[in-house]
Amino acid sequence: MSLRTSRMPQEPVRRRSLTDASVVAFGPLEPAALPVLATPQRPGVPLTVWVRANAELVRTRLHEHGAVLFRGFDEGAEALRPVVEAVAGDGALAYQDGATPRSDLGDGIYSSTEYPADQTIEMHNEACYSWSWPRVLGFSCALPSETGGQTPLADSRKVLGRLPADLVARVEEHGVRYVRNYTPGVGIPWQEALGCDESGLDAYAEQTRVRVERVADNHLRTEALRPAVARHPVTGEWVWFNQATSFHLSTLGDDLAAELLSQVGPERVPKTSRAGDGSEFSRADLDAIRGAFDAESTAFDWQLGDVLVVDNLLASHGRAPFTGKRQIRVAMAGAATWHDLETRPAPSGARTQDGTTTQTQGDRR
Repeated sequence: MSLRTSRMPQEPVRRRSLTDASVVAFGPLEPAALPVLATPQRPGVPLTVWVRANAELVRTRLHEHGAVLFRGFDEGAEALRPVVEAVAGDGALAYQDGATPRSDLGDGIYSSTEYPADQTIEMHNEACYSWSWPRVLGFSCALPSETGGQTPLADSRKVLGRLPADLVARVEEHGVRYVRNYTPGVGIPWQEALGCDESGLDAYAEQTRVRVERVADNHLRTEALRPAVARHPVTGEWVWFNQATSFHLSTLGDDLAAELLSQVGPERVPKTSRAGDGSEFSRADLDAIRGAFDAESTAFDWQLGDVLVVDNLLASHGRAPFTGKRQIRVAMAGAATWHDLETRPAPSGARTQDGTTTQTQGDRR
């Protein structure tokens, strides 16, 4: 009698869809603590389609870490705008109320800040000096530099935790005042920065809660008072969200700042910051803030095709000096205003608990 071994029919192996969450892996990017790295686990994963199908997962990672770097996808830098829009759940934003020079590349894409390659761009949260700013930022690498050119990141929650209690209490009470002077041949022309002409200044002041002052025929000044500390609307965590240092004249360095002051005087410097009560930030204040950023900053080397997504509240960013050509593209999405957040102090023009309205800065002298 012969015995035959019977075989049970095997289940067919299910091939994972290219939009399955599992076809992209998240892990640490050594040696950087930020961002978290996302890489495809099989060839041909379409980044744009995958992110659209898994936007909630990406947002969860973004809220955990502050930034996500997509690397190794075929679409590369071309995926920038649709990825940023999918994560934000909103359309791309125009670069408005700009404080630094950059080029409009079309279709909601901009060049990164066009400062000389040998200069460092200090850590900052994008456009938080404005009344409206993006919740989500995107960067993509169309051409990495020969050396340097990293986009360092710092966790805004941890930066806040490192700052001296007396400094935090001061800006929590008074906020940060951003002062800009527009004079011929110095900085960005005000028509370009504000996006209007003379007839539109009153509307600009009202819409953006900015005080506009015509100092002289060739001198326009704006002042904006903004909160310095904000609570993230999803994670509930408090973050350092201002440009007290990167907006300050000292960001130019001692020598260049002194030269500029000698040329135009303190009342005509293109931009600077003060405490909200009008007092100057001391060297100790500025050193403490920069020290907190330095302690929390991490950086990675760009690779061709990288796409970086940043939660603008949870992570600040900057730029290291570089050599060679460098093409980093930028897109922004998810418009928010200071009314959308719980802040310290409450934003000018916000509703108080008794239903009254705090004084706005939209008055033009």
